[in-house]
Amino acid sequence: MKVLDINNLYSPTGGGIRIYHHEKLKWCKANGIENLLLYPSTKNTGNTEYGGTVRGLKSPRLAGSGYNFFTRGEPIRQALKEFNPDVVELGSTMVVPGMVKRVLKDIPSFAFFHSNWPETLPMSVLGINKGIISRLFRKLSTPIMRRACKPMNAVIGASDYSIQKLREAHLTNIRKVPLGTNPDIFHPRMRSEELRKSLGIPDNGKMILYMGRLAPEKGIHVLLKACTHLLKQKNLVLVIAGEGHWDKKVKQKTAENPKKMKLLSQVKSRAEAAQLMASADAFVSAGPLETFSLVTLEALSCGTPVAACSHAAASELITKAGGNSIYSPWNSGEALAEAIRNAAATEKEQRNEFRAFAGKYTWDACFSKLFNVYNTHKASQ
Repeated sequence: MKVLDINNLYSPTGGGIRIYHHEKLKWCKANGIENLLLYPSTKNTGNTEYGGTVRGLKSPRLAGSGYNFFTRGEPIRQALKEFNPDVVELGSTMVVPGMVKRVLKDIPSFAFFHSNWPETLPMSVLGINKGIISRLFRKLSTPIMRRACKPMNAVIGASDYSIQKLREAHLTNIRKVPLGTNPDIFHPRMRSEELRKSLGIPDNGKMILYMGRLAPEKGIHVLLKACTHLLKQKNLVLVIAGEGHWDKKVKQKTAENPKKMKLLSQVKSRAEAAQLMASADAFVSAGPLETFSLVTLEALSCGTPVAACSHAAASELITKAGGNSIYSPWNSGEALAEAIRNAAATEKEQRNEFRAFAGKYTWDACFSKLFNVYNTHKASQ
């Protein structure tokens, strides 16, 4: 079996989408499946990774989002013809479906709703999260997404939030496939007192962790607003790990509070991420548009409570795990600060329950279910 993934939102230094594809490459290799991933890059590249092939196709940058973006369909169509896949998965419904529509023909094709882009793109590129421009963009782009997804054999969402958004777009061919984690890596035993000490966490102090892109769609501006309330608490240190186009604002805030805030460069390995998560007393997932929030699941797998807004998919995981650190409205710094304090006060027994809950979500379960969706529709062709 040969599976082709095409994703406008993949980046070699990205977050959840990058991890999804790398885990898929590994799973396919272990199960005798050939997997090719195509993504937009600053230059043409081709590498063997995790037993599969990852090819970057030269594409321009997308404004200030930090991503490249497919603008030419011919290189994609040529790669599709050469690979001759049995299944095609489109990880983005922006532009790409129209580029490959005429060459898909009878190949079973699926869309994975990794990003709620009709709402995310104005925030990511323009920093706009409300008002007439945001509403107009959503009104114009949702029909585009609907037309792109309707010809697909199925549209896949990873959470109830995603399923609801797809239904609001009047799509019906929807399947739910939750993502997974590596419970052996994201484990409470990864906690490091040495790491906490190196970050300046006082004895019996509280370490609050944000890990992700420093961008408005991730809620980083809400976290900075929360600092006004949060940093008043004695023996509390906020650790921010990541990069993005809000670097300067985060660095400025950190410089103003050098003992209470620590800024780390990009986390380079899963083990490093797990150590930070397991060492934290609370994790922050402030993004209002997350379609699953893989980092939330990873933190819960470490037994670390998570503070998240009630608007997006992270809150589903926290609620199902038995947590109570959900806040609203999503852009309230004061509400986020209170949710963080609630999370950091979570008892050990509850943290064990978080770990047990997250253990149900494995990558093997994710891809077994995904390929069952593929095979069901292949059989009906």
